Amino acid sequence: MRKDQIILISPTHGKLKIPQVVDKIDEFITTHPGDYKFIVGTDSQVYNGTVLFVTVFVVHRIGKGAVYFYRKNKVSKKYSLADRMFTEACYSMDLASKIVEEIHDKGCTFCDDITKLEIHVDVGRNGETRDVINGVVGMVKGNGFKCELKPNAYGASHVADRHTKDKR
Repeated sequence: MRKDQIILISPTHGKLKIPQVVDKIDEFITTHPGDYKFIVGTDSQVYNGTVLFVTVFVVHRIGKGAVYFYRKNKVSKKYSLADRMFTEACYSMDLASKIVEEIHDKGCTFCDDITKLEIHVDVGRNGETRDVINGVVGMVKGNGFKCELKPNAYGASHVADRHTKDKR
């Protein structure tokens, strides 16, 4: 899907296409100077054979709050846990790539800062997902992104997770 067709939801600004999201991010950063982290993460939840994937793009003003945008994808398919973790990472990298491309196309003032973007993956050294850490992290890093695991992957395990509970 083209980046100008993807709809993201902002709790603050409502439904926006990626070019509008980048405008809101630019406005937020311009009006609230500070140090920022850019985070993309995905979480998923299984509901009666349908998997709900929620991907978030978080602009975290360190120590001073954040704005975020999210997208939901419902997929009627059975996934193993490993497949879900890889799919979550792929959704995150896809959204990150599209937003970064738009940021560069617009020549936003924070273009250089976006290189610090982190992909937060919902895998950790403890629990069932520990067996897929090397593969997921390798895939994310191999695509040129920084990767953060649980318990530090709050983009996936907290922000995105919040929206997997709402089945709509």
